[in-house]
Parts: sequence; C-alpha cells; structure tokens
Amino acid sequence: MPASRNALLRDEVFAAVVAVGIVACQWWIMDDLRVPAKWAAPGLATALIGALLFVSLLHGRQGAARAGLRFGLVGVLVIANVVDLLALGAQAFFHATPGAIELLFTGLILWVMNVLVFGLFYWVLDGGGPEVRASDELFVRDFVFPQQSDDTTPSDWRPAFGDYLYLGFTGAIAFGPTDAMPYTRRAKAAMTVEAAIAFATLGVVIARAVSLAGS
Repeated sequence: MPASRNALLRDEVFAAVVAVGIVACQWWIMDDLRVPAKWAAPGLATALIGALLFVSLLHGRQGAARAGLRFGLVGVLVIANVVDLLALGAQAFFHATPGAIELLFTGLILWVMNVLVFGLFYWVLDGGGPEVRASDELFVRDFVFPQQSDDTTPSDWRPAFGDYLYLGFTGAIAFGPTDAMPYTRRAKAAMTVEAAIAFATLGVVIARAVSLAGS
C-alpha cells in the first residue's frame, strides 16, 4: 500500500475515534443541559457515523456519498455545540443555577468538544477532502500550512489529521490562526465561527463562575 494510502487510513481511524468521542461527550452532558429533544443531535450524529461506516464498507474509499455524510456529520456537531452553549448560558443566568465547579466542568467539556469538532471540520473541508489531498490531483488549498511555503519541505508533504486538530486547538485558544492561515472565504468563515463559539463559551463560564464564587 502506498505511503499516502497508509496516511489516509491512519487519519480516517483518528477522525472516527474523535467523532465517536464527541458524540459520547454529547450523550454524557445531555442531562446537564436543558435542551429540547436533547437526544436528537447525538442520535442523528450516531446515525451518520453508522452510515459513513456502511458506505465505506460498501463502496470503498471514494465517492460523493462519503463527502456528503462527512459534511452532514460536522454540520450536526457544530449546530449541537451552538445549541449546547445557548442552553448552558440560559441555565447559568436564567434558570436553576448550577454550582461554580459544575459550570466550569460543563463549560470545559463544551470547549474541548468545540476544538475536536472544528479539527474534524477542517480535515473534511481543506482542499476538497482527505482523499483529494492524498491523491496527485491539483486542488485549491483552504488552509496554507508553514510546511507548504517552505522550500525545504518534501514536495509530497500533506497535512495529517493531527495538523487540523492542532489548528482547531489554536483557533479556540487564541481566537485566530497561529499556525496555518485560512486561504479561502469558507475557511475564514469556519475559523470565525469556531473562535466565536470558544470566546462565548469562556465568557459565559468564567463570568458566571466568578459571580457564583463571589456570592
């Protein structure tokens, strides 16, 4: 098996583990948040993961169906994160107030989920998807990594899933790019949404937790 195929398979395994971990966290914090039909998002995400596995086994590694299911999955996960954040804010300020420790813990889980979701999103988004990047086809880069503008980097270098996960982490902690730069408008829009969710999560959690601790 070519090295690019080995790398693609490894990335797909890591991405699957991350997706399952995100959905597991959604099921875990479901009872802590007042969300209508709280089972809908994790249930739909679980179904999409199952459909992705089925399509992969049935049709192999290529195909528009896989790309569509991936984008559907990350779309559901992003929307679920926004809904969970709104529910956390409403619960912290308007409903039965959780304790400071409980609020901090739930907020931390949401922040970590945001990092993982957008790391997965960037991996799916960049250059038309992981299969296109692993091939010799020409593609438009959505993100430009430092290695891609360095003359000493091997010409066959491709970003791996870990690079996108790191991009998700830096976007959530610095509220902007610090490693790879967004190149297309859709990449800039995705990083803007991630930074906004991360900033709102930290703002809600820290402001309310400090208020509770001082009361």
